[in-house]
Amino acid sequence: MEQLIKVLIQQNKKGLKLTKKQNQLIVKLISVLTPTDKEALQKMIIDNSDLKDIFKVADTKFYRLKKLFTSYELDSKDYYLTDEILKAIKKHKRKPEPQV
Repeated sequence: MEQLIKVLIQQNKKGLKLTKKQNQLIVKLISVLTPTDKEALQKMIIDNSDLKDIFKVADTKFYRLKKLFTSYELDSKDYYLTDEILKAIKKHKRKPEPQV
């Protein structure tokens, strides 16, 4: 009986060590998967060419369209924040036409 208890205690210790190692690996995996500040910033900021690609418009129509969005000028280049673009799009939401 004592042998069985010793074996169970050893297995329990090994299980605890494995659980600790698993938790450490999970923390490392989460830190790898979490975007860095730079990656998050790159997802939040877009420029004119990105905006043209999103709306699939050429220069002429783009310059009329870009007046709807708040732009930030750095080094004579316009940048836009994605959440502000979404707000502007929602602001200009079209009402559904009644169906006949």
